[in-house]
Amino acid sequence: MTTATTGDTTPTPRSRLLPQGVGVIADVAAVAALLAGGGRPIVWAGSLGAVLAGSYLLVRRLGQPVDRTAVVGLVVAVVGAGIFGYALRPSPPAGPAQQTTAAPHTTDPTTNSSLPGTTAGSPTPGTSAADTPAETWLADLAAVDGGEGWRHGAATVAGTEHRRSVIGSTCSSTQAGHESFNLARRYSRFRSTIGMPDDAPNGTHTRFRVIVDRKVLFQQDLRLGDTATVDVAVGNGLRLTLEVDSIGTTQCGDTAVWGGAVLRR
Repeated sequence: MTTATTGDTTPTPRSRLLPQGVGVIADVAAVAALLAGGGRPIVWAGSLGAVLAGSYLLVRRLGQPVDRTAVVGLVVAVVGAGIFGYALRPSPPAGPAQQTTAAPHTTDPTTNSSLPGTTAGSPTPGTSAADTPAETWLADLAAVDGGEGWRHGAATVAGTEHRRSVIGSTCSSTQAGHESFNLARRYSRFRSTIGMPDDAPNGTHTRFRVIVDRKVLFQQDLRLGDTATVDVAVGNGLRLTLEVDSIGTTQCGDTAVWGGAVLRR
């Protein structure tokens, strides 16, 4: 009597090893790709699955000789554990965004906190008009005529300090009654707050004049405590002259302040 064999055959360990190994390698490769792409929750699940799969292969080979299945299981478990541990590392904190605070800016030349719109300095000789700052303190320019007894610096007029001023002397008998500056035809307007310094003698009475290329553009007489604003077009002139004169018999001295005097292009 013969026994018929069925069509089912028991797969050999070698036949089971190949699909298991391919599947495990694919899982590990997918986990590595996800880790590189930043899919952290999926990486955790995939790497943990690799650890479990490798452990399963090892458990199945307990008490049996070491073969490729055991080796593959060990490698998969170790790699999965490494990826899982790497994915658990906290991300480095993002650095705080750099912040820059713009300094407040004002173009009012009559206050002690005012600054010209760009570089507060004299134009360099030989430079073109395009290189000239949009605003230039007159006190930063060197006089080309007169100016004996005059000074450039801070002065207080009617209780307001003007840090960059041109202070003229009314002692015309011994000192210059004017100071002239080279505009080089680079400016269009001149602005200043004029008056007597607060420490001037009582009864001081002074005449102020603004002259451009021998043409009087502004004239006003002021007494102690009075102020006035000069804002005149200089018409791209060549020579600006500030002239002061003591009226009457008042004492001479540094009694004429061109406060915050500024030139504008």
